[in-house]
Amino acid sequence: MAGGFAALILVSYRDYVDQSHVYGTWIEIGTPPYQTEVLTLNDQGVFRNGRMVSTQFEFDGKTISIKTGGGVSLYQMAGTPNSPQLKRLKPDLPAQRLIKQGYEHTVSDEQVGGQVRRAALSEHFSAE
Repeated sequence: MAGGFAALILVSYRDYVDQSHVYGTWIEIGTPPYQTEVLTLNDQGVFRNGRMVSTQFEFDGKTISIKTGGGVSLYQMAGTPNSPQLKRLKPDLPAQRLIKQGYEHTVSDEQVGGQVRRAALSEHFSAE
């Protein structure tokens, strides 16, 4: 009985951290169309705006870690099942949110990024 329970927990955990849950194209929201970043995660690696930036990434069920020549980027799962989103944690400025392709209609174009970027820039230049 205990062995069956342990096996069930192990299978559930492996499903929870399965990278295929984040596979797909993620589109930055709240930015002008000419500056929108597109991040694609799949079994071949990580592509930023159509160019491969890493051959692998790590997913722990909540956070995606991408190591590139420029350093480490961390993204946290956000949003809801009806509006899956990623929030960039590192680097933290400028703030960035991405939505999974196909769910763009669940957020307004100006909802997050533009307002946050303006506020971050304003705070940066007004700080003493």
